[in-house]
Order: sequence, then structure tokens, then C-alpha cells
Amino acid sequence: MPWVREARRLSALPDDATAGPRRIPRAALASWLARVFAACGMPDGDSRLAAEVMARCNARGYETHGVTRVMTYVQKFEAGEINPTPGIAFERRDNVLIVDGNDGLGQVVGPRAMDRAIDLARETAFVPCFIRDGGHLGAVGIFPLRAAEAGMVSVLMQATSPVMSLPGSKERAIGNNPISFAAPLPGRDPLVFDMATCVTSRGRVLMAHRAGRDIPEGWAIGPDGEPTTDAERALLGAMLPVGGPKGIGLAMMVECLAASLSGTFAPVMHGVAGATGSAAMHVGAFFFVVNPERVVGREIFERHVEGWVSRYLTATGADGRLPGQRAADTERERMANGIPIPPEVVAELREVGEKVGEPFDAPLS
Repeated sequence: MPWVREARRLSALPDDATAGPRRIPRAALASWLARVFAACGMPDGDSRLAAEVMARCNARGYETHGVTRVMTYVQKFEAGEINPTPGIAFERRDNVLIVDGNDGLGQVVGPRAMDRAIDLARETAFVPCFIRDGGHLGAVGIFPLRAAEAGMVSVLMQATSPVMSLPGSKERAIGNNPISFAAPLPGRDPLVFDMATCVTSRGRVLMAHRAGRDIPEGWAIGPDGEPTTDAERALLGAMLPVGGPKGIGLAMMVECLAASLSGTFAPVMHGVAGATGSAAMHVGAFFFVVNPERVVGREIFERHVEGWVSRYLTATGADGRLPGQRAADTERERMANGIPIPPEVVAELREVGEKVGEPFDAPLS
């Protein structure tokens, strides 16, 4: 029963963990995360890069793919599932960039691959890229955002372990295979769109499970194939696709582009949360970067984008908002006032700190 799970959760938390979220400066959070990753064997440059990516996820409001994942990653380092010192290999073949992630942390492989593609796009119009044997990228929209901030347009998708099925299924059929897109907008924050092909990200179910909360109807089915609002049964079962068969179709597109063409086939996940229950390794991704300057010219591109964006905002009225706008506003607010961390996550970060010998000593307000 929900009230029983809530009582158990509260009794298991420290005395100060039943209060509201605590605020932590982004720089302090990133600094501590970098020390945690270094303690797991990552080189200094990689540990700082991964820490910045994860801290920015929290800063932009992507809580399900920020510091809530650090315990899982630490467990995967311990289990040998993440290579702390990957020899990331880059190859150009028929004008395609192929990146072998060597099972490195996705928050290192992803930005390294994207940055290489951005550099190549300065000299050519279109750079397609396949990542093989990489790690869970987390919030996939963070990476096209890097391209948009460099003046480029980018689409990125990643194949995940099977976690999604249609109602009635007794097994997980396909990944929730997220898709993201970003583009620069003249005089505005970049347009950033990021979606899983299921109704919501599995990370939100993991957070509900951690907090002892139920999930909304329509998110998931249990292991018996029947709809459920119990987060634990949802994690043992499968996520439901957005738009029913349409979500499955999008997931299959991603599976073909990001997995079949990269030659990377993600393992099936079992269990609820632990070291193998989320954030699968050995997965593939596909993305491309387009340089507007070399396709139509920067001026034409910006004039056209501004035209349809202005038309959209005028038509939608005072409440109109572009994808990525709320995240950008959230990032500015949290850069000024700190990043809110829920009490149960604070407790878990302290546990992580004890586990790796880097106490969670960041200032909280």
C-alpha cells in the first residue's frame, strides 16, 4: 500500500532528510562530482567533463538524469561495467565519423564525440556520426545543445536496453530510445527538444521508487502486462510508448539508426534499480551536425528561423513557449540561487561519498 511504502521510506532516511529540497551551488556540485569520478579511476580531464555535464543537467531541470544517477555509475565502476580510462577512437570513413567509446562513461564519450563533429562541421556542411560501445548518455538533449551554442543544428538519438512494451506484453520489447534536437536562434536561447519514445523517462519512475511514491496512470505496465501505478512493479515491468504504436515506430527508427547501423546491441536489463537496473552500458547512438553557414548561409538561415519562430509565438499568444526556453530560464535561476536537491537524493549523495572516500561536503542552504 502507498502509505506503508511512504512510512518505510521516511523511517529509513536521516533526521534532516524529511525537509524540503536543499540548494547547492553548481560549481560546488560539479567539484564534488569530479572528485567522485576521480576516485573511481577517471583521469582529471574526463572526471571534470563528466561532472560538468551532470551538474548542467540538474541546473537545467533534468533531475532524472543528473546527480540521481551518480550512485548507479559508481556501482557500475565497481562492477567493471564502465571503463574509467577509455581509449576513445575516432575514424572518418566515407565522410562518416565513427566513434568507439570503449565502454567509457556516456558523459565523457558523448561530449567528446559531439565536439569532434562540431570541429569537422566548421569545414563541411554535414557531419553524420555513429557512436558504438558507449555508455548511457543521460539527458540526450545536452549534447545537441553544445552544437547549437556553437552555431550548429544537431539531431541525436540513442538506443537503450529494452524497457518498453505495449499493454499486455509480458516482456520488455524495445528501448525507450530517446531523440533530441537543437538549433541556434538569433537573439534567443537555443531551441532544444528532448523526448523519450515512452510516455515519460524511466528515470522519473526510478525517482518515484526511491522516494516511495506511486506513478501516474498510463506510464507503465507491471510484469504481468497490466497497467500499474506502483513504481516498483513498473520497474519490474515495462514503460508504455508515447502515442501507442507511433512511439513504437519511433523507437524502431532509433533502434535501426543508433544500434543496427553502429553495430552495438544493448543488453537486456533485469531487476529494479541496482548496478544493472538502469543506465545500460555498451549501447549505440547516432547523431548529425549541420553547419547552416555552409548549407544556405548564416543570414538566410537566421532570417527564416526568426520568421517561423515569431509566427509561432504570435499564434500561441502570451503563454507560448519554445522547447528549451524553460530549461534555459531554470539554468539562469539556479546559477544564481543554487541547484535544489531533494532530501532523499542528498542522503544518497552522502552514501556515495562514504562509498568512494569523498565525503559529500558541498555547502547546502
